[in-house]
Amino acid sequence: MTDEPGRLDRRKIKIAARGSQERRRHARMPLQLHGRFWSEANGEHACRLIDISPGGARVIARLQIAADTRIVLMITSIGRVEGQVVRQDGDEISIRFNAPMRKRDKLADAITWRFNKDRLGLDEDRTAPRRPGRGRARVILSDGVVIQANVVDVSVTGAAFECLERPRVGEGLRVGEMSGRVARILDNGFAVVFDPPEASSTGYEAA
Repeated sequence: MTDEPGRLDRRKIKIAARGSQERRRHARMPLQLHGRFWSEANGEHACRLIDISPGGARVIARLQIAADTRIVLMITSIGRVEGQVVRQDGDEISIRFNAPMRKRDKLADAITWRFNKDRLGLDEDRTAPRRPGRGRARVILSDGVVIQANVVDVSVTGAAFECLERPRVGEGLRVGEMSGRVARILDNGFAVVFDPPEASSTGYEAA
């Protein structure tokens, strides 16, 4: 018995995204976002995010807070997560999250989506559930052809797009500020590998 086309498409997309899902569980992203944190001893205070990963974050706050203090961190467009202070250096506070694997996976998706959304010029689909991989992207191929595609999955190193067009494997392209190449063809679209930051001149350096 053969697989249904829709089921086959989803399976191939999952295979294409598996490596990026593993990487984003550990990647630390530089994100300049505002937020707040709360602790029983210190109450609620404003803070600014420096960088974040599913395992922890660094924030700036004008407050002296003791190591091992348990806090609740709330960051705009990322959400709420519990953790504890590891150390403080001036106004910079390092936090380790206390979250189960399922919560960390959700954090990884939210962080990766927020990091890539502006860089790729993604137009979020407001009618769809607000989750990573939902949006429209303008893909410009090396010959100038423009493709409007649905974003299926996005990571720091690549993305999968759903569309009718089928560019050539290896063909160069641009999506927002990012350059890259077509890595593979999927039944309902194609997957892209982004160029390293120094090649795409984004000015971003991995933390």
